[in-house]
Amino acid sequence: VTLDQDSWESMIRMNEDIVVKGELEQHAKLTKFAGGGKGKKRMATEDMIEKRKRQWSHFIDFLFKKFGPSASKEMNENPEKCGSNSSKLHIVIDGANIGYYKQNFSKAPKHVDYRQIDKVVKHFQMQGQSALLFLHERHFSRQLMPRWAESIVDEWEKDEILYRTPHGANDDWFWMHAALWCGRGTMIMSNDEMRDHHFQMLAHRSFLRWKERHQVHFDFDSENGKSRQLVLKYPDVYSRRIQRLSSDTLVIPLPKVGDENRFLDGSHQADENA
Repeated sequence: VTLDQDSWESMIRMNEDIVVKGELEQHAKLTKFAGGGKGKKRMATEDMIEKRKRQWSHFIDFLFKKFGPSASKEMNENPEKCGSNSSKLHIVIDGANIGYYKQNFSKAPKHVDYRQIDKVVKHFQMQGQSALLFLHERHFSRQLMPRWAESIVDEWEKDEILYRTPHGANDDWFWMHAALWCGRGTMIMSNDEMRDHHFQMLAHRSFLRWKERHQVHFDFDSENGKSRQLVLKYPDVYSRRIQRLSSDTLVIPLPKVGDENRFLDGSHQADENA
């Protein structure tokens, strides 16, 4: 089940308003937490809003120069491409989510695991897929980034796959916007369940539907002490909801654990012993 054009455009507009204004007007009195930045709300001064506008304008210029017009604009100009899965960008990578994954052990470093992020980047490069990595500017400070990671970051810069989210901004909204900008064929790689985004977007059904069809989850699996292997879980082929196949046929997903990909459609009965 894909999003229609209006829902797609609405999510893009809401995303932009949250970054530039800090929140949607409907949420002004509902939450004490910020939208465009990290942590609790601060009074949005004119200088702060102007700074956010400059940062966002720079980001939109970056997207336009690298990937061309937004998907929503192309949907308007070419409606026949509205359901297409072709994309200028295959995967958007939530660098911080990957870099901090399983890094909460005793005496763990304060910085992200740059090698772990690079393993993900290299995976998609070897697959011949285009990727865009997002990491907040603070992860490149001299006080935080170790010297050995400089060569890794230099390689990302050389390959033009890195976007540094500016100070004072929430990187989540940036990588989400890049995925929306590039269209239906662009996936996002993150284990972040995006509950805050779901709340702040005020497009609950559209957001969950987009998330369900575009989020790639990951893990790092190690066997017999060997180097950890990247394991990806792509979205299921079928959406987990009731679907109508014809005027008299419904497909109803079974909630049974272990039967996530089975459906009761009148002819394919789930095996309770499976």
